[in-house]
Amino acid sequence: MDRVSWEEWVKALLEAAQELEDAGFSMKINPLKDETAFYNLLALSGAEWRKDNQVNEEGPGMGKALGNEESYSPLQIYMDTWGKEIPEDTDVTVINSPFAPEFQNIDKDDLIELITTDPKLAAKAGIIVANSNKGYENWSTWEMVQDPNTPQYLDYVQQFTNVVEPPVSTTTTTIPTTTTTLPPNNEERILEATPEEKREYESQVGPNVEEQDSFEAAIAKTDIARGNSPDKVIIKKTDPNYRKGQFLKYFDRVTSFKKPDPSTFTQPAIAEQEEIKFPFGTPVTTQEVLDLLEP
Repeated sequence: MDRVSWEEWVKALLEAAQELEDAGFSMKINPLKDETAFYNLLALSGAEWRKDNQVNEEGPGMGKALGNEESYSPLQIYMDTWGKEIPEDTDVTVINSPFAPEFQNIDKDDLIELITTDPKLAAKAGIIVANSNKGYENWSTWEMVQDPNTPQYLDYVQQFTNVVEPPVSTTTTTIPTTTTTLPPNNEERILEATPEEKREYESQVGPNVEEQDSFEAAIAKTDIARGNSPDKVIIKKTDPNYRKGQFLKYFDRVTSFKKPDPSTFTQPAIAEQEEIKFPFGTPVTTQEVLDLLEP
């Protein structure tokens, strides 16, 4: 016989109560909100499926209990009463309950199939029965559960809690990323400069670099001034020196800011002092003559 674990049965009982409450079912016995109701319904399941007058720790059964009574599920739904389409001697019905769409337009056999295969539907049917006028008296084992001489059923279920765990979120926070797809190299001009080219341009522009065009804009303006449409100019990226050559070739404006290379400076020759010889006397240098002429 199929059984449901106690942990799974607890979960099914709480989920069923929540769905019935959301559907507008008024519950005097609500295992979700009332801890006593929660333990009583679990203890009834333990007593219905007891083993040698003890709770079967493997869990309650999902099918039909031993004996001639036609009752099914962990809370033993009694087909003579709850399997009728129009109950004659009860104040509430499971079949066609307005608060359980799963039980709409079914018959007795359909109900048996549902509550013996789906723990949550079995719990839902059991909660509906518990909230009839007879309440817990619908179960013959209720007297056993309440008997102080057989406290084992209520004692066993005290290990569980009716605190509903919050659902685990499966949503992950994704930081959007922007992907720029460049067109093929032969369809659009690439105007991005290398860091070395930008530094060279900024050093030539001087302190007013923020007021000047960017390196890329300067190239584009030069091309347009020369009659070249930027969308027709193709950069040949296969030649690593091509872009640098383009910079020096077309960016006329840069040449006016070109600074001399200190490494090309040459030291001017220093004229050696010449001696002036007179027909008589001692020879003198040009510097000595200049010194004599000073006032």
